[in-house]
Amino acid sequence: MVASVPFTPSSSQAFLPRASIVLQEISSLISQLPAGEGKLFHISGQAGAGKTEFGTHLSEALQGWTVVRVTALSWLQNSQRNLLNHIAHKLGAHSANSIRGVIDRRDASTVVIIDDVHWADVESMQKLIEFAMRMVSGRFVLILIGLDNEELAFPDASISLSEIADASFVLPPMSIEEIRQLVLTTARGRISASTATDIQRITGGVYGRVKEVLYAESPDHWKAPNPNVPIPQSWWANLKRRLSISPREIWQVLLAVAVLPAGGPIDLVKHLGNDPTGELCDQAIREGFLRVLPSDGAPRLDLVFPIDRAVLQSRTPMNTLSELHLKAADYYQIWDQIDESLQHQAFAALAPDNPAVKALAQRGYELGRAGHWMEAAHALSLAANRTARNEEANKYMLESIDSLIAAADLPQARIRAATLDLGEQGIQQDSMLGYLAIHEGRQSEARSHLERTAKEILRQDPVDPIHGPRLAQRKVLLNLVDWRPEELLIWAERAVAWGENDAGEKIEAQSISLIGQSIVDGKLPEDIPIQGETTLHAQRRHMAMGWLSMVHDDPVTARQKLERRTFISGSERISLWQDGWLARSQLLLGEWESAARTVEIGLARAEQFGIKFLEPLLLWTGATVATARGNLDLARSYIRRLSTDQDSFIIQSMPSAMCRMWVYSQRNEMAGAIVAGTNLEKLSTQKYVNAPGFWPWQDVHATHLIRIGEIKKAETLVERTRNEIKNSDIMSIHAKISVPEAMLLINRGDVKRGFKLFDDALDMLTPLTLPYYRAHVHFEYGQALRRQGQRRRADEQFARASSLFQDMGAHAMVTLANRERRVGGLGQRNEQAGGLTPQEFEIAQLVSTGHSNREVAMELFLSPKTVEYHLTRVYKKLGIRNRMELVEALNKYSHLS
Repeated sequence: MVASVPFTPSSSQAFLPRASIVLQEISSLISQLPAGEGKLFHISGQAGAGKTEFGTHLSEALQGWTVVRVTALSWLQNSQRNLLNHIAHKLGAHSANSIRGVIDRRDASTVVIIDDVHWADVESMQKLIEFAMRMVSGRFVLILIGLDNEELAFPDASISLSEIADASFVLPPMSIEEIRQLVLTTARGRISASTATDIQRITGGVYGRVKEVLYAESPDHWKAPNPNVPIPQSWWANLKRRLSISPREIWQVLLAVAVLPAGGPIDLVKHLGNDPTGELCDQAIREGFLRVLPSDGAPRLDLVFPIDRAVLQSRTPMNTLSELHLKAADYYQIWDQIDESLQHQAFAALAPDNPAVKALAQRGYELGRAGHWMEAAHALSLAANRTARNEEANKYMLESIDSLIAAADLPQARIRAATLDLGEQGIQQDSMLGYLAIHEGRQSEARSHLERTAKEILRQDPVDPIHGPRLAQRKVLLNLVDWRPEELLIWAERAVAWGENDAGEKIEAQSISLIGQSIVDGKLPEDIPIQGETTLHAQRRHMAMGWLSMVHDDPVTARQKLERRTFISGSERISLWQDGWLARSQLLLGEWESAARTVEIGLARAEQFGIKFLEPLLLWTGATVATARGNLDLARSYIRRLSTDQDSFIIQSMPSAMCRMWVYSQRNEMAGAIVAGTNLEKLSTQKYVNAPGFWPWQDVHATHLIRIGEIKKAETLVERTRNEIKNSDIMSIHAKISVPEAMLLINRGDVKRGFKLFDDALDMLTPLTLPYYRAHVHFEYGQALRRQGQRRRADEQFARASSLFQDMGAHAMVTLANRERRVGGLGQRNEQAGGLTPQEFEIAQLVSTGHSNREVAMELFLSPKTVEYHLTRVYKKLGIRNRMELVEALNKYSHLS
């Protein structure tokens, strides 16, 4: 037999991805530091979190900088200025007093990294922080790395590193995937997500502790299927050393806490630990073994170090652990805490067919039916881990993953799904994978899994009472996000027929069917509570009715319904839908500050819970607001995050294309706007995509087509849209399509009727609370009037548009409207450079910033020939010959004025 030999890490080992994000952010901030500035960064993490490795990688990343790295020593903490003297020596300075002369030169770029900063002497730190805050010529960065919850011993106790630092970062614990990657790079082994989850639970995800677990066995151990997770001998030695000065009885108190997965009430710990007076608990707290958890109720205790839990359990006989779990179950039973009692009964189970495991699983099913999905997921996952039967374990695990998806904890759902054997995909597994694919925005995969499930379900007679209603509800959701309302309604009827009266799947399907029915018949349904709905189910109805109210020109009611939230676990997916339509309603209402805030809240929620398919709804609004406010960098950032995958749902692809079309047109990138509009034409060939009011894109695209001279295409689009909306009572869509229709009439020479259509559009919008739409109609009307030489009437329209945009905070649009007023020779204006007319000055400014004649023509709604004519006059008046001289000429006249 070959002896098992522990191994050591490779020097080429990849750094932690999530810590790399922190590293990249700090490196970026440092690289942008101007001369004469200093920065102070604070990096913290648990012992073993990878702070030393972080410092090493940061040093390597700072090319072109002088990097000095030192470590503070605990026994020198009271030796004042010792750290400063050490840094001076490394910098080549004669003394600590000479450091400023080295780092504050014009060409100096210096970074000082201090590890274990909590041991640094106060005088050294005060001087270094002063350097970072009082630079004159050089660039200086001070990076302080230390433990969580450890601060410098400043004389002024009110001073905190996290408060005085320019930025503070905490190194995060390792994720499941990072642990798997670490095993792959160190041991060349591929462990399952389940094994990685066990390692994370035991170590708390702390980088150093994870490495200790991996190095406790040979590389071959981690290449075996389902390897056990060893408890390093060093952990046991560490605990034994700390216990050596404590009474023997304290072990029992620590063991009592160790059997409680997340700690427990002090009364229970005293009961399990044979400590009726609580003296041993107090001593364990004083000696640093236990900590009191923050709680509104009775005090709760937990172990200070997660690894102690693993050591204590690994060194205790199974019968002893079982007895403690049964005592804990009895305690919770007395206090009517059913879930905790059942969990401890399952932990206590030693026999393979113990009924406690089945009872816990049954409780998980009940919690799921009541909408308490996170609790259901926990109960079912525990049942899966405790049962000895593979078939039952797989069944419970699938149900647990289902509950996690319903609770919108997609990251954890993915981790658990990765532990499944995907060889034979039965109804339950196909249904779950299809549900997960919907949330992650994978259209083909979602449809494939759910179609396969549907074939099996529809063959059944009678239909499976659990999987039938569940499939129906998922098909309803699938057909909503992929915009197939007729199929949606069919499956909603099946969900009602197959489900019990209070079944969550049935009630959710009925809520979503309100949207499907409205898409088909164009009507706003009555908002009536659904029989059997809970608070969580009612949130779905509020979402549906809020969305439909917005579609039907009532953003005020929409806002009221979409702001109604519940904070029950499992509501996040619906809250994200509400974020998307609430932001859109706020946009239409002109509440742009609120809209921008809602977008960011929603995007954070989507990122946290991994819900990809709803991000484009938020990005659409976010980019629209950012562009109109003149924040082009933010708008570009939003555009980059839009879905580009061809395998996406209509709920992703429509807002993505609409967003691109709008932003490109506002940036005068007409080619990009036309491409996005053409994409919308293709998407709209699917039935019901052009249902009135839901995706109002036609008027914008038709306007763009007119601006580039594609009159026939614009006429076809306007005529088709008029036919599609002729029976709709949604006034905003009639008003909006009137704009390109009026432009076409004017283009054909029927100016009077064209202006009449503009007036009619504004009349239709007047009774509606839609300032965003009104402002755009005023703006387009003004441009049409100006082109016809009616400058005074045009100025009135631009003034109204400017006022509305001003109220919304759409600063870039205000600038455009005011520029149009100057081009018309009215409104607020100053005497222009070189005697240029207002229109000539606007043309000159645009040309000087790099716009081509064609781009200027589209921007100012002129013909390229007219732009060329005016530009020739500009050159003559300014005494110049070409575009290269134009910038200098305009600058000269602006300085003179």
